[in-house]
Amino acid sequence: MPDTIEQYMKSLKLGGLAKEWRTVEFKNTEQYITELLQLELREREANRINRMVKTAGFNVVKTLDDYVWTRDIELPTGLTREYMTELSFLQKKENLIYMGSVGTGKTHLATAIAMKACQEGHRTRFFTAASLANLLLEKNNKGTLNTFLSGLKKVELIVIDEIGFVPLHKDAAELLFQVISDSYERRSLIITSNLEFSQWNSVFGDNRLTAALIDRLVHHSHIVIFSGESYRLKQSMMRQQDTRGGDAK
Repeated sequence: MPDTIEQYMKSLKLGGLAKEWRTVEFKNTEQYITELLQLELREREANRINRMVKTAGFNVVKTLDDYVWTRDIELPTGLTREYMTELSFLQKKENLIYMGSVGTGKTHLATAIAMKACQEGHRTRFFTAASLANLLLEKNNKGTLNTFLSGLKKVELIVIDEIGFVPLHKDAAELLFQVISDSYERRSLIITSNLEFSQWNSVFGDNRLTAALIDRLVHHSHIVIFSGESYRLKQSMMRQQDTRGGDAK
């Protein structure tokens, strides 16, 4: 009989119940049905979040729990950690721009905030600048660019990581500008870059396009500066010192 019950549940797409219904203790009918339904709802919510995280396309999963805030993170006047981590900027469709040297925690924080957005039910996408540029070129060549851009219109938060690592092809730069321009006052962006704005022309290769992009991007934006040494470099040096210390013993 239990196998038949589970088959019925699976046929009705009640996957959570099929796995866990035996764990619910029967006290009375109302309590029993209520707890069964709550169990199914929790399972569906967990599955929905997992799908959103997978769709977002994170390179590596990071959370705010393991993020280390340091004095080297300079917040502009009026911006607080809580404003970012509680996703208040999303409600106002504002942007976060993280600028600083390689290894200072920009990508970690951007990923962690985007992860929280997924967990709270906000449609999110994560790209590196190079991967998004290549994807846009590919969609354009295949004639599916408009379909892809229409899909992005449903997204509430787009992370574009590592602007400045590689220069972009002229066509790719123009397509990336289109994505940023289309996001203006419609959704939030989190941008990370190892370059100051004055150096972005080396990435986009066109003074007018770069100026227009920066002008559109910085309006309704909070610019956070990450200074200090590379966190990854410091960790590597500490591990090497520990190894040498162990060898000396």
